[in-house]
Amino acid sequence: MGIPTNEQETVVQYDRNGETMTVYTTDSTQITRLDKIYQRHKEHKQAGEVVAVEYVVDKKLLSYRSRRVKRTLSDEQRAEMVARLKAGREKASQAGA
Repeated sequence: MGIPTNEQETVVQYDRNGETMTVYTTDSTQITRLDKIYQRHKEHKQAGEVVAVEYVVDKKLLSYRSRRVKRTLSDEQRAEMVARLKAGREKASQAGA
């Protein structure tokens, strides 16, 4: 991408009465992340190269948090979490096949 990293940005835009929001980004890391979960709505190209992407998603997916939570897990809790995640991944891969 031809935009310097210090100029790459992400803008989330929505109106009060709408049900969707638009996520516009020139940040290559965000484009990679968002491509994995949403379909591109519009691509902005410059000299044939994609420099920005827009996604239109449900506004209810946006959330605000008051603080970051740091979890302290015991080894047993961590092992249970690993087992749950592994089972979920296996179930998802079987459903997708």
